[in-house]
Amino acid sequence: MIGRASRIAAVAGTACLAAVLSGCATVPTGGPTFEGRGGGVSGQVDTFTRLLPAGPQPGWGENALVRGFLKDMGSFEENHAAARLYMTEERSEVWQPSDRVLVYEEMDAVRFDVEAVEEGRTAQVRVRTQLYATIRPDGQYVAAQQGETIDVLFDLAKVDGEWRIANLPDDILLSRQDVDRVYRPLNLYYFNRDMSTLVPDPVFLPVRSTVDITGQLAQHLVSMLVQGPTDWLAPAVRTAFPEGATASVDYSSGSVVVDLSPGSATVDSGRLSDMSAQLVWTLKQLPEIQEFTLLVGGEEVELPGAEDGVLQASSPNWNAVNPAGLAGSPNAYFVRDSQLWSLDVDQHETLVPGAAGQGRVLLEEHAVSLDESRVAGVSADDGSVRVAPLTGDGDFTTVLDGGDYTSLSWDRYGNLWVLEDLSAEAEESRQEEDLDDDTEPGGTPSDGSARSDRERAEGRRLTRLWLVPDGAEDPVEVHAPELAEIPVTELRLSRDGTRAAVLTGPADSGQVLVGRVVHGEASVSLQAFLPLARDLATVTGLSWRGSDQLAVLGQKDRGAVQAYLVSLNGSGESTSAGAVTGADMKTITAAPGMPLLSGTEEDTISSSSDRLMWRRAVEGTNPVYPG
Repeated sequence: MIGRASRIAAVAGTACLAAVLSGCATVPTGGPTFEGRGGGVSGQVDTFTRLLPAGPQPGWGENALVRGFLKDMGSFEENHAAARLYMTEERSEVWQPSDRVLVYEEMDAVRFDVEAVEEGRTAQVRVRTQLYATIRPDGQYVAAQQGETIDVLFDLAKVDGEWRIANLPDDILLSRQDVDRVYRPLNLYYFNRDMSTLVPDPVFLPVRSTVDITGQLAQHLVSMLVQGPTDWLAPAVRTAFPEGATASVDYSSGSVVVDLSPGSATVDSGRLSDMSAQLVWTLKQLPEIQEFTLLVGGEEVELPGAEDGVLQASSPNWNAVNPAGLAGSPNAYFVRDSQLWSLDVDQHETLVPGAAGQGRVLLEEHAVSLDESRVAGVSADDGSVRVAPLTGDGDFTTVLDGGDYTSLSWDRYGNLWVLEDLSAEAEESRQEEDLDDDTEPGGTPSDGSARSDRERAEGRRLTRLWLVPDGAEDPVEVHAPELAEIPVTELRLSRDGTRAAVLTGPADSGQVLVGRVVHGEASVSLQAFLPLARDLATVTGLSWRGSDQLAVLGQKDRGAVQAYLVSLNGSGESTSAGAVTGADMKTITAAPGMPLLSGTEEDTISSSSDRLMWRRAVEGTNPVYPG
């Protein structure tokens, strides 16, 4: 392997000749700039601010020692050598910190309480603070639930007159500042369920030294990629790597060699192509890597789609599974005078053909399929959900009726998702229960059958989700128990079909959740919802901008409503994308590589391409990109 890596470095500046490197691939650098960047860390991957540990100081008391230990725990160099200086020799030799990291806000928010166990010889320090987030062993960053805390104990002992740590938790404790300095948010890439599109799996990877940062991250990325997705995303995605496969990585001068050991599995050309796509999109996040060579069982392989031995950046093998989930530059669609119009990338507007363009049905909400062949809408006349083709003279067809439908979204497979608001039914049910219950306040029901208000509320559904399968007549109810008893106002499916973002809560305190989509043999479910955009006081609209980023309308405390970009990695502050001047923003829509669009209270649509300047585009309402 060392000889092979050296030979790659020698030819890195020239063409990868077929006779020399038949498996050499140029890592693509094209495509939307926000794809494959792991939440906006471009330019920061190969930099590292080194912590200069202070080490334990003579005469420190119990509190000072543990406080100093927590500060120096932010140094990962030489297997946490700085942190081990605070321990007894026995503990230092055997301490093996876990891969789980507990994140707290800042040191000033940490409380230290000392309890002497044996006066002057041993002590115990209790450390308590609010939990901000957890970095799981698989690299996933998970925001803490409200009220979660860190509450751990450190056992101390005197060694040569100085306090040292004799026992401590296995988890690593880091401040948010340390996480920002040590960890890099990046993506692993897996396939959606029909292997048509790559899906990002955000992870946080530590930089353990200042030496060969790119090599460290490349090794870690490839190892994790081959092992499989995070526990959270695993039920929603697929991988081309065989179970039990392992990989080693050599990096030198912009070139990386990946040697895959597939175990007992057979690697055919189709699987090889899919594995290569996962590797390329994962490695392209590291800007220093320009090409890679793939070995299988130590033998160099020819990558599918290679031309003269070189797989070009523009190869359809890479772009066909682009995580963006959309090809080319999609149109946006909006309503004017009850008619549906399209708006192209140059902002030329066109009345769409068919029933939607003729305004035969007044639509309160609408969504356009990813292939731009159909439009779905909620009829203003009877509240039913109707679908019409965007080509020819086809008319609207009712696919769902009898409910209060509030949000629509299309997925990768041509299925229409529909959000139904059950709050009116729930309120009616509550009033009926109140009339039936004649118990005096504070009294005991005579028949023992009445329930408490809390029990009644928990048993009352507020939200229901429907899936209208492509080509099927009957809608299917989606299993989403986590959403059943909370108000949900918007639903947006990711364009790869693996995740759903929802807007929950009342209008003045809306919050964003993202969950995974799991398809069973005869059912579909949304599950394992996680919070996003926690720094925003309220969110009033959302859209998928890319496969790992949302665009939302929201506001921070005492701030104005404006557009924000929100990474799906779960950490960091939302990035401002500006606001329309002179008009309140009411809706937002986004798509990979396309301008942000916002509908305003004045029935105009504004656009922004640089996240700073918004300008008026056209007159109309409710702009949407396909999805």
